[in-house]
Amino acid sequence: MKNNRISGFQWAMTIFVFFVVTMALFVILRDFQAAIGVKRFVFDITDLSPFIAAIICLLVFKYKKEQMASLKFTFSLKVIERLLLALIIPLFIFIIGMFCFNTFADSFILLQASDLSVSIFAILIGHLIMAFVVEFGFRSYLQHIVETKMNTLFASIVVGIIYSIFNANTTYGLEFAGYHFLYTFAFSMIVGELIRATNGRTIYIATLFHAAMSFGLVFLFSEEIGDLFSMKVIALATTAVGLIYIILSLMIRAIFYKKTNQSLDEVEPNNYLDHVSDEQDDDYSETKHDNSKSSDHHDRQKDTLDAQHQDNKHDVQDHSQDADATDHLKEHTSYKQDRRSSVVSDLQDEIKQTEEHSPNNKN
Repeated sequence: MKNNRISGFQWAMTIFVFFVVTMALFVILRDFQAAIGVKRFVFDITDLSPFIAAIICLLVFKYKKEQMASLKFTFSLKVIERLLLALIIPLFIFIIGMFCFNTFADSFILLQASDLSVSIFAILIGHLIMAFVVEFGFRSYLQHIVETKMNTLFASIVVGIIYSIFNANTTYGLEFAGYHFLYTFAFSMIVGELIRATNGRTIYIATLFHAAMSFGLVFLFSEEIGDLFSMKVIALATTAVGLIYIILSLMIRAIFYKKTNQSLDEVEPNNYLDHVSDEQDDDYSETKHDNSKSSDHHDRQKDTLDAQHQDNKHDVQDHSQDADATDHLKEHTSYKQDRRSSVVSDLQDEIKQTEEHSPNNKN
């Protein structure tokens, strides 16, 4: 998923520090292989380099939660599908390799358990551990960081180049080194495509594919002892299968985009299909939240207006009551005044009549 919190400067520095620390640890740790008493084909101590580099970057740089967003241990149907592909793809690569050996070299080397100085179980455990620590650093950490600013395909190319440099083998000559670089780059591209759209659930898939490939190479081919033909066959077979898988994946996504009326520009830069639905859910949630806020605001305004209306109504009623009381008082006062005037008039009439009938007036 796209993380805008990680700045461009931190993004570039994280990739640079990871690469420098990984290569420095590779040079340092390879001198301790003999000290641990384990053969290199069982467990290569230099494979701890990307794991340690990822831990150092996590401690040094901020936004640790965002950095580790691609390390989820939950399962989904898509993860199960990719786990099956992580087993099927190595099988196709080995079938092509063995066919090429039978065709061009008459036979291939099948290593037996009696040819090994350690048990198969020990080799299996060692390769699982090596696969986990390598893929933790390169896929669950580095590829996730690169994908925050890049398309998944280009991120896989960047990580593939770094991974190939880390695994470079110049011991057996330039041609061998070239085929080995091609193999590791194709290997990394396949893993990058396998973990696409898994929504952070990368470690299971990458570890299983890595362990299956490295475990099969121990028994089926002899590239680890410098055999050029073995290296050439495994490199070309891996590249061919990787190209077919990536092209088919791109075609399927193109058909999906066409049927859903989406364009590639509408998808987040990392092209995760799960992220499209996540963003739609987020947009829906934000819209729903905004509508809820608007509705609450409207309800508050309505309540305020109703309260104001009630207050105005009460004011009008109070004013009407005051007016009625005033009118009543005025009517009462007018009545009293009229009554007083009538009494005064009656008294005046009586006084006049008394004066007229008095003896003085007769004289």
